[in-house]
Amino acid sequence: MKTIYFFTVLLLAARTAGASAPRQIVLVPQGNVETRQGPSSNWVPVQGKTIMTEGSEIRTSKNSKAGVFFSDGSTFLLGNSSVFTVEDTSKKKAGFSLKVGRLKAIVSGYFASRFQVRTPAAVCAVRGTEFDIEVGKDGSTGMNVTEGLVEVNDSKGAMAVVSSEEKIKIGMDGMSRPEGMSLSDENVGQAARPMAVRQETARERTRTMLEELRNRELKANESQLGKDSIDAFGRRVRLEEYLLRPTDSEFKLLFLSRREESHRLDWGHLIERFNSKIPDDINEVGKVIDGMYFSATAPANWMKYFEVYMTNTVDSVKETIDFTQPVAINFAGYNGGSAMTRYYPGSIDYKQILSGPGVASALHAGIDAGLAADERTQFQQTQTYASGTGLFTFTQKVVNGTGALGVLEKTTLDPASLTDVGAGGTNITDNAGLWGGPFNTDPDYSATINPVTTELFPSGPGKSDYLMTTRYEDGSTVSSRKLMVYNDGKIVSTRFDPNDPSGAFLKEGSFNLELVIGSNLFKGRNIDILFAPEILTQKKDATTTADSFAIN
Repeated sequence: MKTIYFFTVLLLAARTAGASAPRQIVLVPQGNVETRQGPSSNWVPVQGKTIMTEGSEIRTSKNSKAGVFFSDGSTFLLGNSSVFTVEDTSKKKAGFSLKVGRLKAIVSGYFASRFQVRTPAAVCAVRGTEFDIEVGKDGSTGMNVTEGLVEVNDSKGAMAVVSSEEKIKIGMDGMSRPEGMSLSDENVGQAARPMAVRQETARERTRTMLEELRNRELKANESQLGKDSIDAFGRRVRLEEYLLRPTDSEFKLLFLSRREESHRLDWGHLIERFNSKIPDDINEVGKVIDGMYFSATAPANWMKYFEVYMTNTVDSVKETIDFTQPVAINFAGYNGGSAMTRYYPGSIDYKQILSGPGVASALHAGIDAGLAADERTQFQQTQTYASGTGLFTFTQKVVNGTGALGVLEKTTLDPASLTDVGAGGTNITDNAGLWGGPFNTDPDYSATINPVTTELFPSGPGKSDYLMTTRYEDGSTVSSRKLMVYNDGKIVSTRFDPNDPSGAFLKEGSFNLELVIGSNLFKGRNIDILFAPEILTQKKDATTTADSFAIN
């Protein structure tokens, strides 16, 4: 309570002075506090509110504290026996150092994405957050994060990302791994929110992604390529895309959308994993995938796994497809009744999985095998081939009234039978009437197709802005909005059609694909990511490594 009270008093004392000038830094002392303009200047006692400038140093005594306030709303509280320096307040970044002592920071506004604190053992880069740092006399550093993300780099070149309710120790000889704080830890304070407690999965994925990017930069010495654009809603976005090769049989595309004005990061990845080594030139991978389907000879390689993951760092949606080895199948039914043996995956298993705090409280969350407590499978479609019977079985499942997956439709098909192929197979189970057929939609109408699914063109006819929303029997919803957007935020004036043979979008010029994923389980949040095809073209031209991938 004493800390909260002192913080409140300092904030009231600094409010008037802090609002008088942009990026102004105001020091409010409590007890014996001294300042100096630089290492060659003498320490001078501070009697009241003081304006701090670049190069200024602050020193608190054994029984004193100090508040440092910024006009953008950011606030520091220096503990006793601390030495703090204002190093840089330029347009590009805000840099500070803590030589010894303790600093509690609440960072917002201008400094939220340009802020870093340097200690003798580490450099801590902030992504809009609340945290405290303690530096010992030997330079060792301990940090606790209450909210947000902090990227920590030690003197050995190692990097870690620390997020809410986590702590880390950095010595002069290196750092430990981030670890969770006990909910009884005084440093957790009000941050022990149910939402944060349930967000281990999303935070871990975000940390892993940032560390992977950082390690990639260090190992490959590869410059970051991206661009600044305006999204369809008038917000400035920094787009970055990276192509990684974790092993010689897979690649991973990472895409980031940073909106610094709203302190927001949306990101995602696409993974394709194969049975054996794939070509160094990623553009050749498409031929491997094509060889999985209807090849006259057994394919030498095939895709084993495909994944698309997108998140706003709190909520996420993941779609995965598992493939088994292609097998020889008689497709005579597609060849006028004449025998035609072609290779096709023995099974295909597609799933859509949602996660987040709202999902954690939904029906059936975390019950299915392999899912975390805040995850739920929303949709699943499988396709299997039984060599014994010669039949394909197609099964589609969606969330039912209890939040579990229920069969919407199940069909078998004999690919060797001209009659069966002509009839579209044999329907075994059909519960479309129960769910209203959430995927039985007509893209040519902007209207409610049935009680469950709606399709709209929000920007009107002729605009590439397409929204589909599905409401499931348990009341949950999932929406997907696709927009083609120029760099200035204007929506392309041709209807979005990924199968358009004319290639109209490529002829339109420089554009981005904006994908907005929503759900009532996300509690008012959405996932909003932009993709820029030309960024990866730049990467191909700028590097000698195989780092290109065309978004189709």
